[in-house]
Amino acid sequence: MAFEVKGFRTVDHMTNPSGAAGANLGVHKYVTNDDRAAVETAGYFNALVQRLKVGDHIDMTLALATAPVRRNYIVTANSGTAITIAAQNVA
Repeated sequence: MAFEVKGFRTVDHMTNPSGAAGANLGVHKYVTNDDRAAVETAGYFNALVQRLKVGDHIDMTLALATAPVRRNYIVTANSGTAITIAAQNVA
């Protein structure tokens, strides 16, 4: 499947210890019927390049319609055209 913006919401912000202007990190939630393999596919979150920063957290509920599972991710790269995420709870 593909990223669906209806399932995505920014719920909070965290102060970056650097204190630099615009450096605060976002805390986001995402709910989808897609599974882990789909959301971890390169380019899945590219529609959010203007919204996501390196270090942002995304708490996800995946495979909602079949076998729901909760996963946490962090944005590891934003090139301006592509978003990269990494799973944080890999056990």
